Amino acid sequence: MERNPHDVLATREVRAQLPALLERFRQAGADAEPVVIGARRRPEAVVLSYERYLKLVGGRGRVAAALEQQAREAGETLDAEEAIELANNELHTMRRERRAAKR
Repeated sequence: MERNPHDVLATREVRAQLPALLERFRQAGADAEPVVIGARRRPEAVVLSYERYLKLVGGRGRVAAALEQQAREAGETLDAEEAIELANNELHTMRRERRAAKR
């Protein structure tokens, strides 16, 4: 049941395959590929293993902590929420630039 990570499964397919997807997540843990779900094959949601989710959340926390530290060292204030928003904006900008460069 290996899929291209960009393949979008219809919700009815996900319902039918849910036990197999959960087993795959159990077996592969954080290494299991996320599953993209959507109506009419348009991406709407992503299902991923809990282990991968924890890594993502932890990564954001580390980025936020690093940004907060940099702000303190520069004599500025930046709370955790602002740091996460800044990190997300930078990530989206980088992704847009990469996509534009590929065109």
